[in-house]
Amino acid sequence: MSRYDPLQDHLERQTTDLVTMSLGEIDALVKLPAAAKRHDFWWSNDDPRTTIHAQSRAWQLAGYDAVPNLRGKRVTFRRKPEAD
Repeated sequence: MSRYDPLQDHLERQTTDLVTMSLGEIDALVKLPAAAKRHDFWWSNDDPRTTIHAQSRAWQLAGYDAVPNLRGKRVTFRRKPEAD
């Protein structure tokens, strides 16, 4: 069980290719660390099979890449194309 499971569950329920959430909305789901609000690299889209970053694994396993806009205090999750 990961502390980011609520974010993964939320994204898995989405039916759209783009899901934009404010940092506040994400924080309400998973209590973001300060680094998530200050550093784009926290939102890196790592390979879920090899990453040690539980947050990246959560949105990757849900089928999304994260695109942060920290100035705008939001993150857009973009659905990854289906593998052939």
